[in-house]
Amino acid sequence: MRRILLSIAVACAAAGCATRTVERAQVRFLHWNVSHFGDGSASVATIRPGDGKAMAEKYSKFIGSVGADVVGLCSYDENFTTNGSMKSAEAVLSGYAKVVGPARGNMCNAVFYKPTALAKTDERVVEFPNRYESAYYTAVKLEAGGVPVWFVQTHLDSHTYLSGHAKDREMQMKKLIEDFKDEPNVVIAGDFCVGIRIPGKRCFPAPEEYKVFEDAGYSLANLFGTGTYPVEHPLQPVDNIIMKGVAVSEVRFLEAERLSDHMAVSCLLTVYGEDR
Repeated sequence: MRRILLSIAVACAAAGCATRTVERAQVRFLHWNVSHFGDGSASVATIRPGDGKAMAEKYSKFIGSVGADVVGLCSYDENFTTNGSMKSAEAVLSGYAKVVGPARGNMCNAVFYKPTALAKTDERVVEFPNRYESAYYTAVKLEAGGVPVWFVQTHLDSHTYLSGHAKDREMQMKKLIEDFKDEPNVVIAGDFCVGIRIPGKRCFPAPEEYKVFEDAGYSLANLFGTGTYPVEHPLQPVDNIIMKGVAVSEVRFLEAERLSDHMAVSCLLTVYGEDR
């Protein structure tokens, strides 16, 4: 009898240890530097109140056409119009919940998500210690199919041509990697400002800067250094979606009716989990 019970225990233990990875959810994601709803012309919205309704329809129509479950925005502005009579979240992103970081000049990182599909379990806003601009990231932990995924939105520093700041952007990338090294599922999106851009002089793309993420086990949606800025002749591969623990497909670069001076980037993320 004892031998039979032992055999049953061993079989049960073996069955309990047998796990397989299965698809738990698919999340449509959109990253976009909206340039403060001012087409890159200012660090605040430049839409006049009288134009607010028509412009809001254009922005919401574009975002609605993507059908994103999560929208990460750089250079966001809570005020959609110059006098604040229209609020961006209500006018353009109704139906989404939001987590918005502080607005500091060119910097304002926001994550919008559909609460009917994704449950928020945590959030944080973290400053970069090495910086010239007020660079930081906004992060939201969402459950997709019961699996926790961190969605991180950031805008890195573009002033690496200044004395003493040559390594700032690299250190900001390494900070992102370090802060999420123990998290299995992470999506980092943003305007990474890769390349050398000196005001009044030629800009030099440098997609090789993303290698620090690849070396840390991340995958890139913008794998081939596709230009996303400026939208009229996109040469700079500054916009990207970078992930680990989730799979990416259906990557698209969207002109977005030139409502910003940046191309938008959309993709489909597949989230996996264990099935016993």
